Amino acid sequence: MKRLAETLGAVVARRDAPGGAAILFSGQEVLWSGAAGLRDVPAASPLLLTSKARVASVSKVATALTLLKLVEADQIDLDRDISDALGFKLRHPKFPDSPITPRMILSHTAGIRDGETYRGVVGESLEGFFVPGGKNWNDGKHWADLSQPFGFFTYSNLAMGLLAQACENAGGDRFDRLTQKLVFTPLGIDCGFNWSGITDQAAGDAATLYRRKAVGDWEVQVDGSPATLPRPNIATEPGLSLSDYTLGSNGLLFSPQGGLRASVVDLARIGMALSGAVALLEPAMRTLVLTPQWTYRADPKNGDTSGGAFQGFGLGVHRLIPGDQCPVAGLKTEMVGHYGEAYGLLAGLWVDPVSTRGFAWFITGSLYGPAPGQRSGVYRVEEEMMQAAADDLGLVDL
Repeated sequence: MKRLAETLGAVVARRDAPGGAAILFSGQEVLWSGAAGLRDVPAASPLLLTSKARVASVSKVATALTLLKLVEADQIDLDRDISDALGFKLRHPKFPDSPITPRMILSHTAGIRDGETYRGVVGESLEGFFVPGGKNWNDGKHWADLSQPFGFFTYSNLAMGLLAQACENAGGDRFDRLTQKLVFTPLGIDCGFNWSGITDQAAGDAATLYRRKAVGDWEVQVDGSPATLPRPNIATEPGLSLSDYTLGSNGLLFSPQGGLRASVVDLARIGMALSGAVALLEPAMRTLVLTPQWTYRADPKNGDTSGGAFQGFGLGVHRLIPGDQCPVAGLKTEMVGHYGEAYGLLAGLWVDPVSTRGFAWFITGSLYGPAPGQRSGVYRVEEEMMQAAADDLGLVDL
């Protein structure tokens, strides 16, 4: 397990990050874990293995698992019009007769894309993003310009709000509480969306996220002084509070696309659920999650790969496919999980569902404009961390 420890230490030592943590696991066994650097730069407080950070798009795995637990309970149908669980009719303006389903949204093939914002606010509705005249309609920029209905991959943060809103209406509770009940508590982990359910101890040990210029000090991006933040921490229109929120009206409120605060230990437990080493999903549902829903094709082009970062997707999980575009050179078998990037944080959770070996990692800051990767569409530091972890786990051909 030497390679990952050395790589993490080097990333922090050369000031590519103020701090970072990583974990390797097989089945339910933790093979190695470690942390380096700082969680609070001005206070020189060390990053702990249990320090929680805003893990960006890795959060989407937890969002997907929450919805899939409701599918297992027959409260949501993967292939039924999601409008039935939203409280409004969702239609692509170019294809008004074509229903959009949860399966399409989970695999990012519903024709939804990000506009200028996807911030959830008490006093606003999710519907306002998708219907002409809505407060956040943004000239319809949230709808991809497609020549035929659906199937074309357009990665979307905004679309996660639709899944969260469907969960609220089907499950009869706020999204943050549903994730606790259906996913986090069964997995035995203390984490939550937008700080919901996080203990005083965990908040005190949590990490601030940073960026810095090529020459300069680390600058706070989000979660400065975490222990002082409200829990949950949500945005509201002036004069309103969380008590004014109407259940099932704005699925973006708890940032289902990226607002999970979790440690690498927490992420490892989620990875164990994906591999089946920890029982969370029924076997048939876990098989469905791992079944390819979209694979990139260049001609005719069937998706936007974000510079090569996206090559395949399952049901709510990214597929890491061996080959020339893979950030892990020599990867022997496909892995599933997700990248994370926001507010300086870079992260990942990846598992081989066959061997049940996997890893999770994050760094708590990066440069404004990190160095690009040498073989894929992700950053160099991501390639380095992923390669080191896969090497240590014996998942590559040397």
